[in-house]
Amino acid sequence: MVFQIGLYTGLPLGFLLNSVLLHRFASKKIFFFGCILQGVGPLLLTLLHPSSPIAILLLGACLGFPMGLYWGNRNLLTLCATEGKSRMYFLSRESFQNSLAEIIIPVLIGLFIARNGGEVSDRYLLVTILAFGLLLLASMVSTTINLKIPRLRLPSPWITNASSLWNRLRQFEFFDGIITANEGALSLLIILTLLGLEDAVGGAKSGIALLAATLMFLFGRYVRPKDYMRILFFSFLAIGISSLWFAITFDVPGAIFFFASLGFVSGFRSTSMMAVVYGATEKEVAQTKKDRFAYLLDRELFLNLGRLLVFFSLFVCSSLAPIAAVRYGLLFTALLHLPLMWVLKKIQKAK
Repeated sequence: MVFQIGLYTGLPLGFLLNSVLLHRFASKKIFFFGCILQGVGPLLLTLLHPSSPIAILLLGACLGFPMGLYWGNRNLLTLCATEGKSRMYFLSRESFQNSLAEIIIPVLIGLFIARNGGEVSDRYLLVTILAFGLLLLASMVSTTINLKIPRLRLPSPWITNASSLWNRLRQFEFFDGIITANEGALSLLIILTLLGLEDAVGGAKSGIALLAATLMFLFGRYVRPKDYMRILFFSFLAIGISSLWFAITFDVPGAIFFFASLGFVSGFRSTSMMAVVYGATEKEVAQTKKDRFAYLLDRELFLNLGRLLVFFSLFVCSSLAPIAAVRYGLLFTALLHLPLMWVLKKIQKAK
């Protein structure tokens, strides 16, 4: 939890620095620089092996900082390059490619580490260096994007006197941060609690992720704003039923059921939620004439506020009652879908 607290503290700070850099540099150049820094972070993690809480916290912040530069400009480029029907087409293709990468890359890394001689730490280091090389190549490709983004001209990066629509979106992102952070943190704690679960979870998640990626590839482009509520409701049912089952049984099959449910709905849910964010941002920019990045920064602050709240809460709960936190914490994630759906309904009415 200490690492995540540092990571999601550093991430919005990276967004804030990005708002300053955009006054002087093009978004594509900062994105290139953020890609490089994102590769340096894992190299440091592999080489340093931090052990004290303070060192882990600082390293997390150092890794989160370049993530802010990377995601700040990636979100800005995506927002400017996509609109209307093309946005959902792009987001669904992106989700499909991410799902395939999450299935294929761990398998290739596992085969490389298992079948090559030498020290395991050396093989991990080599994998990290190769990943850095691929990230560097991707960042070079990003500089060739033929997209002009006006230079940022803002007296202040903060959004003041926000509209009712944007205040709803802040709530939406706050709940989203809580839900996704809770799912991610508790997933790791479940694996650590139920030792020997890694292979079973990996197989179940890979199979379900492949099915979900195929469905996203085939049908994602046809998802419309009216479908977002249905997707969230389906996510509520899937996560709710599986987390309740896990709370009752607290065993490996229950955990696999939860991971399979999460793997199936997460791609559709995250794609729909980003479409909501981009749509609300465009509407606000059209009305206020403020820069797009100011809204992306504001959104990121509330998203990470929710994440940090979860990590602090889980840190306390896992210290006081670790088993209860792991066993019943997922139910909290399921229940939070209810206010998330309520806020989404308000956002769609405001539009």
